[in-house]
Amino acid sequence: MASASVQYQDDETQAMARAAVTLLAHWGVPDVPPDSLLDGASGERTERAAVLLGIHAALRQIFPDGDRAARWVGEKNAAFDRKSALDVMQADGLVGMQRVKAYLDAEIAG
Repeated sequence: MASASVQYQDDETQAMARAAVTLLAHWGVPDVPPDSLLDGASGERTERAAVLLGIHAALRQIFPDGDRAARWVGEKNAAFDRKSALDVMQADGLVGMQRVKAYLDAEIAG
């Protein structure tokens, strides 16, 4: 799944990373440092942050209740072979994040 190459300024990259770390903390990433999903080379770190923020935006469209959206991330899901979206993102890194985002986008397009 290719993504468009977007160039961000350093301050934009840092703001996205901070927002993604805050988001992960809200999702209650268990027993894992909140920025663990952001680990990677500089460019990949920015892309991971962008995908995570996209997941958040999609979840807010599906679940207006932010707490329900946060719970969904940790719940087992048949679409992910009875793994949670968080499990998929942690196991598969950027590819897993893109898979979760694509699933949510398809749900919205429904």
